Amino acid sequence: MRKRNINIDLIKCIAVFSVISVHFFANTGFYDKTISGNDMYIAVFFRTLFMICVPLFMITTGYLMKNKTLSKKYYLGISRVLITYVLASLIYLGYRAIYFGEPFGIKHIVRCIVEFDIANAWYIKMYIGLFLLIPFINLIYNNLKVKKQKQILIITMLILTSFQGIFNIKYSLIPDWWIGIYPLTYYFIGCYLKEYKVNIKPFKNILLLLFCLLISSLINIYISKGNTFVWGIHNEYSSILNVSTSVLIFILITNLDLQKLNIKLKKIITKLSELSLGVYLTSGTIDRFLYFNHFKNVDFFSIIGYFKIVPLIFILSISLSIIINIIYKIINKYIIKKITISL
Repeated sequence: MRKRNINIDLIKCIAVFSVISVHFFANTGFYDKTISGNDMYIAVFFRTLFMICVPLFMITTGYLMKNKTLSKKYYLGISRVLITYVLASLIYLGYRAIYFGEPFGIKHIVRCIVEFDIANAWYIKMYIGLFLLIPFINLIYNNLKVKKQKQILIITMLILTSFQGIFNIKYSLIPDWWIGIYPLTYYFIGCYLKEYKVNIKPFKNILLLLFCLLISSLINIYISKGNTFVWGIHNEYSSILNVSTSVLIFILITNLDLQKLNIKLKKIITKLSELSLGVYLTSGTIDRFLYFNHFKNVDFFSIIGYFKIVPLIFILSISLSIIINIIYKIINKYIIKKITISL
């Protein structure tokens, strides 16, 4: 069994909690409010912070899968993701059938799963493509033998996918055709951080992190002030400021000495990390159930509302993910492992 990296496990926990936090803003009226006043400015800051959610997952993928090569066994590794996705989809579609009277027949279920017409499924759609490409992406990265070459690769990817978030706010100074491949940028960054340990003193790291968050928040406020929140390349996952924030958080956590943590706490972090994909996927169902049925009138900037709703969704999503994980282990034991052995 692969030895767990407690720092990476903690990053995955933070990432999935941030996903639920970002969705809190989406489901409690933030995007319908005018950006004006201190409460709104503070809300913009935290919305900016929680946008690290998906980038942290993508960087982690590069960090953990840098040395994966083309093999039948490698491709069977997607089974956990696919099984978790299918089981989470059944929960979501079951909820839709019970509360909205939608069909729950085989044809409808298969169509929704195949077309990724499931809450939060866009990430799975992206990840499957990335997973299929990883052995070939690794060939590109690992065949660059000089550190500087890998740095140039990452800088090139940032220019193609991320710098538009600053330089194209007013005018299209950098071609934006390649922005959609930003997951590869994060993947290569993860590979680089795995190969070359980047050390930034914690105090300096935190200062840089706060600076990036402040600049990004101020840009969001400047563009949106007096109107509802404006979506754009300056605040998407691919934005260079979001890249910077995510990378700084990743470096900060990977440099922490977490081996001194209490054994029970480490076990909790490890378990939550193992469940993170299931939590991510099932949180979409819990979101719709709670926000549309029980929390319709909660203001997004309510501190009480946030600390009441987000932890509750987190706990309920963990509960569903535990059930999914149990079913997966049964399937893995009696089907997947036998296939792997035969290969």
